[in-house]
Amino acid sequence: MRKNSKKKHDSNSFRDIKKELYRQQKIKREELSMMAIQEKKKRTNLAFILLCLTISFTLFFGFYYLSLKVPNKDNAKHKEDKTVSSVSKESSTTQQDEPELEMDKKQKELKNKLVVEDEKKFAFKWTLDNFVELKIAKIGGWKNNPTLEEVITKYGKGSNVSFTENGLTLTYKTRVMDIEKNSLSDHPQEIRLGFFDPDSNGKEYYLITKSALFLDDSRYPVAAKEEFVFNWKPEDIDTLILGDRQRGKGGMTYQEVVERFGLPSYSNIHGNDTDFDPLSLSIQYINIRKSDTERKSDRVTLIFRRQEDGSFCLADARSEFDKSW
Repeated sequence: MRKNSKKKHDSNSFRDIKKELYRQQKIKREELSMMAIQEKKKRTNLAFILLCLTISFTLFFGFYYLSLKVPNKDNAKHKEDKTVSSVSKESSTTQQDEPELEMDKKQKELKNKLVVEDEKKFAFKWTLDNFVELKIAKIGGWKNNPTLEEVITKYGKGSNVSFTENGLTLTYKTRVMDIEKNSLSDHPQEIRLGFFDPDSNGKEYYLITKSALFLDDSRYPVAAKEEFVFNWKPEDIDTLILGDRQRGKGGMTYQEVVERFGLPSYSNIHGNDTDFDPLSLSIQYINIRKSDTERKSDRVTLIFRRQEDGSFCLADARSEFDKSW
């Protein structure tokens, strides 16, 4: 009985092993079949790619050959396309910039009324006195200020104008070269006047700001180059009487300084001439000594503020002395 049972068990085990081997062989055959199909697809894709490349090269060289044969026709078409594109862009730009072009037209017309066209004919007529007489009201009172038309009528056209959203700046600028005096006399003269357009329509402009640079005045000359003498010593700075730094009130006058130390080598009247920023008179005494190997200099800089009576009082003083002399 035990022998029969053992034989039956061995028979079942052999069948199971045989089934497992058959299943594994079937799986292996399926894997080989899939690999064969994939390899066939690769060969097909490669052949298709080579065909596409062949066609592409053929078309490229074909078109290149044709372009060499008929260049004039292609060039004509290119020029035509370029012209159409240019016209299209210009049309689009014109539609977008019509308001700006109209504004530019108004500004150009106004510029012709305000600016001397020929630079050679422009004359700088501003002096210290007529700059001071051009009054600006305090903040909020701009309607009482001179208008653009009044300024042009009295002082003439400017040398340039720039426009803003609600106003403009009129500039009077020239250059002074006085070789007979000091080399520092070569300088620009400039008046800048700012005008406000309350309605932003270009009909009426009111003066609201003004500034000056290198205003000429015979009362504040500089020494001729051959006549200039540097009379300063380092200890002289401490003897000067300075007034209020912003307004100069209480300081010694320009005339008092010149009486002690002579005419300066440099002079510049500049500023805005307002309650907050009075006109300033900056002067310098410069002593320069040159040699083949070096250049040494002494310098004294004085700044005066204009007073209500028209005089200039000392507000600041600085000096630089080369101690190696």
